Amino acid sequence: MNEGKKGLLKNITSVGFVQIANYVFPMITIPIVSRIVGPDKLGVINFTASFIAYFTLLIGFGFDLTATRKIAADPGNENNRNKVFSEVFTSQSLLFIFSLVVFIISLYTIPELKQEKMVAIYTFLTCLATLFTQNWLFQAMQDLPKVAILNLLSKVIFTIIILIMVKAKEDYIWQPLALSLSQVLIAIISFAWAIKKYRLKFHFIKVSRSLRLLWDEKTFFFSLCIISLYTTTNIVVLGILQDSTQVAYYTSAQKLIAIMQAVITIPLAQAFYPYIGKAFGESYERGIEIAQKLIPIVFVFTFIAGVIIFAGAPIFIKFFYGEAFKPAIEVCRILAFVPMCIALGTIAGIHVMLNLKKDKLFFKVICVGATVSIFLNIFLVKHFGYIGSAYTWAITECFNLVLLVVMLKIHGISILNLTYFKFISYRGKLILLKKLIIKT
Repeated sequence: MNEGKKGLLKNITSVGFVQIANYVFPMITIPIVSRIVGPDKLGVINFTASFIAYFTLLIGFGFDLTATRKIAADPGNENNRNKVFSEVFTSQSLLFIFSLVVFIISLYTIPELKQEKMVAIYTFLTCLATLFTQNWLFQAMQDLPKVAILNLLSKVIFTIIILIMVKAKEDYIWQPLALSLSQVLIAIISFAWAIKKYRLKFHFIKVSRSLRLLWDEKTFFFSLCIISLYTTTNIVVLGILQDSTQVAYYTSAQKLIAIMQAVITIPLAQAFYPYIGKAFGESYERGIEIAQKLIPIVFVFTFIAGVIIFAGAPIFIKFFYGEAFKPAIEVCRILAFVPMCIALGTIAGIHVMLNLKKDKLFFKVICVGATVSIFLNIFLVKHFGYIGSAYTWAITECFNLVLLVVMLKIHGISILNLTYFKFISYRGKLILLKKLIIKT
């Protein structure tokens, strides 16, 4: 195995480690914290986090993929690297200032935030972490191992603070503060490390140039905004139309689903994005071949994990959250196979459509999915509460996957090759993953 392929395997492992740290360490605290603060206060924390997620989405602006694509095409070009880094950080700084202004206004005008002002302020601090985090750069350079170590450190710090400070129900406000401070600390360290390691020469660009960049990247950003309509917005709508307890039931199950994504699908998706981008740079056929090889791996891993989540939902919910969260079992089962749809949709939409510069087609598909989600939210959440939120997300993700595959087929692009599925029956998914890495 040559150095490039060794690096790919190393990055997959590193991203997997990061994602495990992102979710497993908080899950250590969940059995304790959820029983102390109860569904109502946990719902407050999760509702506020979902609202603040709009600001982190704005500050991130999709640069994790668009900026990665610019550098991954020629990672050795130092001038291009400095140019992209300066453009991204300047633009994100402007977006942070704008977000801060909007947040302050929201803090005094939205009742749910006004009632829990300190929770909202502590949670907003995560926006600083979004500003300084340069994971997109490490991803583009296919250099993620040290990021994994820093992320692990942040989770250790967060876990220790939580276990020390959250002793009674009224201590729930310390959870978002501990999370934010640990993320900000690591983000600043990684920011400084990136500048030193890649010898980055930063300079603020003109506001007009930054605005032009944001305008040029608007298609993918709006796609992310649309996606948030059937992920984050589900929680916000649920919190407004129902109450924080129902938010807790929905989000507790959602977090378990997120762990499955973190451990299985996200490491593959993030590690392979620049790799597939490079393959498409070599030739159209090469890129499609690698995407086709990836599909069986993702399908098998997520399907098996979905079965485990569906069957084990009562055990998982009771263990992590306690008897008070028993209503979340049904939500967990409804969402069990959502990661499979998301993972396969990521290959079709992000790995294939975006690398083929079909950003507008991707945006149109996501818009249709968002429209479906909006109508489902209006009816299902209002009448069925947290169960309606679960069905809204599940139906929307299934619809999106089908539509993405169909639209690619209409444009003459086939991402399904049953030949690669044959390996599953007699070699197993781990051997298939090894074969993919070695042969590509």
